[in-house]
Amino acid sequence: MFVSRFRVHAVLIGTLAAVIAGCGSSERALIRFSYAVEPEPGKSLPPGMKTIFVQPASLGPTTDQKWSDLSSTILQNLVNESRTRFGTQVNISDRRDTQVTFGEADLKAAGMSTEKGGAPGQLLGAQGAIVSNINVKTETAIGKERTISGIDLSGLVGEHGGGGGHVGVQTDEVETTKRTLTVQIDFRLLDTATNRVWDQYSTTQTGTESTKVSPFFGKSGTEANLTPQDQIIGTLVERAAREFLSRLMPVRVDVETEVESSSNANCREGVRLLRSEQWGEAVAAFESALAADGNDHRAAYGAGVACEASGKFADALRYYQRAIGLRDSRKYAEARDRMKAYSGRVRMTKTGT
Repeated sequence: MFVSRFRVHAVLIGTLAAVIAGCGSSERALIRFSYAVEPEPGKSLPPGMKTIFVQPASLGPTTDQKWSDLSSTILQNLVNESRTRFGTQVNISDRRDTQVTFGEADLKAAGMSTEKGGAPGQLLGAQGAIVSNINVKTETAIGKERTISGIDLSGLVGEHGGGGGHVGVQTDEVETTKRTLTVQIDFRLLDTATNRVWDQYSTTQTGTESTKVSPFFGKSGTEANLTPQDQIIGTLVERAAREFLSRLMPVRVDVETEVESSSNANCREGVRLLRSEQWGEAVAAFESALAADGNDHRAAYGAGVACEASGKFADALRYYQRAIGLRDSRKYAEARDRMKAYSGRVRMTKTGT
C-alpha cells in the first residue's frame, strides 16, 4: 500500500509540475558572437578628414540633459574602437583643444535648427563634426494577468490512499506594467570647412525593460550610476551610433540573443548544439524540426542565429525572414533588419565573444 500511494503521488505531482511548466519542455541558450562590417559603398570618410569633433547632442523636450554628453561619449568610444581595432585613420578632437563657434546659424546650415541663418561657422582643429539630435520617449501600458496564488494538494490522493482525487489551483488577477522606450536619433557628419552634410542617418530604436544591456556601453565608468532604464536607453543610443558609423568606417557588430526551442525534440537539440557552438549541426537539427512542422518559428530563428554566427549571412537572412513570416516578433525583425543592413559588408567573423 505504501508503494502504491507513493507511485500515485509521484505521477500526479509530476503531472502537476508539467502543467505549471507549460505542458512541455524547452531549451534555452544565450548566444553571443561578433563580426565587423565595412563602410557602405561611397559612404566612407571624405579625403582629408583625419580629425572629428563630436558635438554634444541637442535634445528633445522629454529627454534628460545627461544624454547630451553621454551620447557624444558613446560616439567617441566607437570611433576610437574603429581606429584601434581596424586601423581607421581618424582621431577624435579633444574638446579642450578645439575652438568651437557653432551657433544657431551653423546648426541651420547643417539642417539641425529652425532658426534663421546659414553662414558657415569655424571649427578649428577638426576637419569634421558629428552633430546629433536625440529624443527619448517612455510609454507605459497597464494590463491584467492571472497568476497562481495557491495550490491545494489535499485531493491528490483519494479515499483510502487511492487515486482519483483533484488538485485545486487558486489564481489572482494582478495589474502589470510594461514600459516601452523609444529613442529617435538623427546623426549628421559635417565638413567643417563648408558645413556640407557629408552623411545623414535617422533611426528610431525601441526597447523594453527586458532589453539586454550592451556590455560595450557598460564599460565606461561614467555609466556606473545610471538607472536600469538609463542603461537601456544607452544601449539603444549605442545601437543607433554603430549603425551610423558603420556607413563611414569599419565597425564591430556585437550580437547577443536568447534562443528558445519549441517542444520539438530536434528543435531542443538544435538549441543545445547552439550552446556548444556546433553551428552546422544546429542548422541540421532545426531543419529537421521545420520538416516536421513548417510553422515552427523558433526553429527558423534558431537556424538563422546558427547561420549568422558561422558567417552564412544570406542563409541567416532567409531563416530570419521565414521566422518573422510565421510570428510577428521584434526580436525576429531586428535580426532580419540587421542582416539586410550588414550581410553584404561583412569584413570578418569572430564567434564566441
